[in-house]
Amino acid sequence: MKNNFVNKLFIASMLLVVVSCTKLDEGPLLYDKVTGDKFGGTDLELSAAVGAAYSNLSNVGGNGNLFALNGVTTDEIVVPTRGPDWGDGGHWVRLKKHEWKADDPMPGGAWGFCYGGVSTCNRLIATLQGINSPSAAKYIAELKVLRAMYYYWLLDWFGNVPLSIDFKNVDPPKNATQAQVYAFIESELTTNGALLAKPASVPDVATYGRVNYYTAQAILAKLYLNAKTYTGTEQNAKALAAANIIINSGVYKLSSTYAENFIQNNQGSKETIWAVPFDRIKLGGFNVNMMTLSYLNQTTYNINAQPWNGFASTSEFYNSYIDPVQNPGPTGTVVGLDSKGTPTTGTDDKRRRNNFLVGPQFSSAGERLVDNGAEPADPDGKPFTFTPYVNELEPNAWRQSGARLGKWQFVLGMTSNMDNDFAIFRYADILLMKAEATARIAANWSDPAALAIVNQIRKEHGGVAEWTTMTADQFLAERGREMAFEGWRRQDLIRFGSFQSARLFQSEGAATKNLYPIPATQLNANKNLTQNPGY
Repeated sequence: MKNNFVNKLFIASMLLVVVSCTKLDEGPLLYDKVTGDKFGGTDLELSAAVGAAYSNLSNVGGNGNLFALNGVTTDEIVVPTRGPDWGDGGHWVRLKKHEWKADDPMPGGAWGFCYGGVSTCNRLIATLQGINSPSAAKYIAELKVLRAMYYYWLLDWFGNVPLSIDFKNVDPPKNATQAQVYAFIESELTTNGALLAKPASVPDVATYGRVNYYTAQAILAKLYLNAKTYTGTEQNAKALAAANIIINSGVYKLSSTYAENFIQNNQGSKETIWAVPFDRIKLGGFNVNMMTLSYLNQTTYNINAQPWNGFASTSEFYNSYIDPVQNPGPTGTVVGLDSKGTPTTGTDDKRRRNNFLVGPQFSSAGERLVDNGAEPADPDGKPFTFTPYVNELEPNAWRQSGARLGKWQFVLGMTSNMDNDFAIFRYADILLMKAEATARIAANWSDPAALAIVNQIRKEHGGVAEWTTMTADQFLAERGREMAFEGWRRQDLIRFGSFQSARLFQSEGAATKNLYPIPATQLNANKNLTQNPGY
C-alpha cells in the first residue's frame, strides 16, 4: 500500500522534471512538471502527475520546518550546543531562546519549503486546467486542498504572506493580511474538499498519503480552532463541526495501543487521516533517528551512518507525563529528573515510555556502550546513559544529557532514512480538538463531554487514571503528552497564551515573536514585501 503511492511519485518524477520558476522560494528548486501535450490525460497519467506535488512533503521529516519551528521553540525539544557540535552559528540556541533573526536558516527554509509546494501545485493546476479530461477536475481540487495546507503552514508561521495562486503571474507579490490568507484557505477547503474521495475504511490504498475529504475537514478544524490567533475572532463552533464530520464518519478510531501508530510499518494505523509515506528507498527524508541518537548508537541499531547526537527533549516536558496531583504514583518510583537534577516520582504513563529514549545504552550484541569522550563533570561518567536532565543549553552540554526522541520505532538495521510514516493528521488529535472546542464553547474545561474524550485517550493510550475535573493548563499538558513531536506544540502554546512564557532555557518573550520574520533573502529579492512587526 505504501509502495503503491510512493511508486506514483516516482512515476511522476521519472516522467517529468524541470526547475521551478517561482519568485517566492529560496532559490532554484527541482520539481516535476507535466505539460498537456506530453500525455493523453488518462486517469493513471493524471494521478501520476499530481503525485509530483507530494514529493516536497519529504521535508517534514528532517531537522527543519516542523521539528525546528514547532518543536525547538517550545518546551518539547532542545538542541543544546555540545562543545564543538551543534553550534551552527548559534541559530539552534536562538530558536530555543526566542531570539531568532530574519537571516537565520530555519525561517528561510520553512518559507522555501512552503512556497516550493505552492509553486508546484500552481504549475500542475495550470497544466490540468488545459487538459480535456473528465477526471481533471477532481485532481485540480486535490491540488488546491494540498496548496491550502501549505498556505496554512505559512499563515501559522508568518501570518502576512503573499497569496500567489497564478502560475503565469511573475510580478513580485505583496503581503496579504492574515485575515485574507485565512479567508483564502477556508474558501479553498470548503469548495474543493467536498470534491475529494471519502474513504470507507482505513487504510485505503486509493487515498493513502494523499489528501482526501477528511483531510480537508482536519485542516478546517485546525484553522477554526486557531481562528482567534489569526483573525481575532473565535470559531469554535465551526471547529467542532469539522471535527464531528470526521468522528461521525466512523472511518477512523483510536488505535488499541499508542505505540502502533509509530512502529516501522505503521501504514495500517486506524488513526491516520493523512500521512507522508516515508520509505528508506523510495521516499527518504525522515531521519529523526539521526537527529536524536548519539554517535555510539550506530552500533545499537547497526545503522549505515553515524547519528548526530543533537535533538533531545527537555526535562520539564519529559516530567509533564507525571501528574502527582491528580494521578499520584507509588512513593519512591523514580521516573525522571527535574531541571535541577532532582529525582521526581509518579505513575508511569505508557506514552512516556514510547516517546522517549532514556537509560543505559547497549550495542546490538548487548554490550554496555562506553563513551570515552564523556565530560569529567558528567556524574554518569563513561558508561553511556541518556538522562532527562540537560546541564546547560550552551556551550558545553553533556554528550549524554537529554531524553531522546524515541516516538517512532527504531529498528535493527535501519538506515539514515526511516520507514515509519509521519502522520500530519491523526484521529487522536481530532478528538482532542473536539474536546477543546466543546470546553471553550461551554466556558467550562470540566465539561462532561470534553472530559470524557480526554479520559478516553488517557486511559487507552496512557494507561493512567481518569480525571474528575480538568483545567485549561491540564488540558494543554494532556495535548502535549499525546501529540509530542508531531508538529503542533507551538501553535497550541500560542492558542493558550503561553508560547512566550518563561520556561527552561527561555525568558519571557514579546508577543511579536508569535510570528516568524519574513526571511531577509525574500525582502531583498522582493521590495513589495513588508517585514512582520518586531523585526
